[in-house]
Amino acid sequence: MKTFFISSAFIPMEVSFPYGRKNIVIDIPEKNLLKLAEAKEKKVENEEEIVKKAIENPVNAKKLEKLKGKIAIVVDDKTRPCPTKKLLPYILEKLKGEIKIIFATGTHVPVNEKEAEDLLGKEIANEYEWISHSQEAKFVDYGVTNFGTPLFFNAEFANADAKILIGDVEYHYFAGYGGGRKSVLPGVAAEATIETNHKRMFHEKSRFGVLDGNPVHEDMEEAADIAGVDFCLNVVMNSRHEIVGAFAGNHKHVLRQGAKLVDEMYRVKIEQKADAAIIAADGHPHDINLYQAMKAIQTVIDVVKEGGTIVLIAECKEGHGSEKFYNEMEKYKSSEEIKKDLLKKFVMGKHKVYYMLKAAEKVKLYTITDMDEEIASHFKMEKIGEEEILNKIYERHGKEAKIIASPHATTTLVALK
Repeated sequence: MKTFFISSAFIPMEVSFPYGRKNIVIDIPEKNLLKLAEAKEKKVENEEEIVKKAIENPVNAKKLEKLKGKIAIVVDDKTRPCPTKKLLPYILEKLKGEIKIIFATGTHVPVNEKEAEDLLGKEIANEYEWISHSQEAKFVDYGVTNFGTPLFFNAEFANADAKILIGDVEYHYFAGYGGGRKSVLPGVAAEATIETNHKRMFHEKSRFGVLDGNPVHEDMEEAADIAGVDFCLNVVMNSRHEIVGAFAGNHKHVLRQGAKLVDEMYRVKIEQKADAAIIAADGHPHDINLYQAMKAIQTVIDVVKEGGTIVLIAECKEGHGSEKFYNEMEKYKSSEEIKKDLLKKFVMGKHKVYYMLKAAEKVKLYTITDMDEEIASHFKMEKIGEEEILNKIYERHGKEAKIIASPHATTTLVALK
């Protein structure tokens, strides 16, 4: 009897990519897999204990019990994964005062009643007064930051005697990280404030995982200081959306501590650039629309070779997610052209067009999505079936193509060593 040995290079590795609330499994031969971008995730211990301990020991901030009068609690909208309904009860049980919950939508669509119930839990949504921030709100002028950003904040937030922020820390493609000060700017800010701040996204340090020297972040942080935040609670979650870290107190301390844990878990180092990357936008809610899902491209774009390939796996059941994003995409031929316009006048939605064009100029973009082919094509992507992924990569880069697989690309940053 003859014995045959099969090289492990040809044995495919099953990689599961989140897609909405489901998963898509792709077999990638080991010879091609340069890196599986896996987080060094912490296991959940006791969520309740983690959150309670943070709340009861705030750093450089008053305890919640000492906050009185009109209290504004700013929480995330549906485009963020923060488990608000898990966190709020621990906050509310310690407060005495006139409480109003404000959804930090920035320039996103205001939160409706059904969404509020989903985000807060039915009981809290019915028992407490809540409002959604919107650009139709009344605003209060807080002056100007040292960066020259005019500060206008929602009057319901501005007129509160105490201001509390609840959110989660994860990577953000030009603010460095989400969380902390982002609940204020852009969360409850006027469009003019957000646009002026976001103009700084072209700075070389306005990127994923960078706080020091990042002008977008530093401006946001100063804005939150000027607005006056009394207490901040932020959590860090693993890919199963379990709370593995909670930090409370001064918003600056909270963000730094959260960012440190995010880096420990989600910053993945590689030795060389890849020919291609197969990525997913973390599933729901990160891939609810392309406006949100396209952020995943930015976590790998620097580690894919010029002329390489990126395959974005994102359900996008709500389509592109922004009419402005869609309409502006067809007006520009290059990222340089739109950059010039944005520096003259920053318009929300347009900045995403800049990132899409810049990515499409560097690599070929494919997508696995529920979006129509026309919409995918409009955003410089070719819609394909999951069974076509490897063939498309081989056609462009040969059978030895080196591939990065990043199933949680929205929250996992791949960087060169």
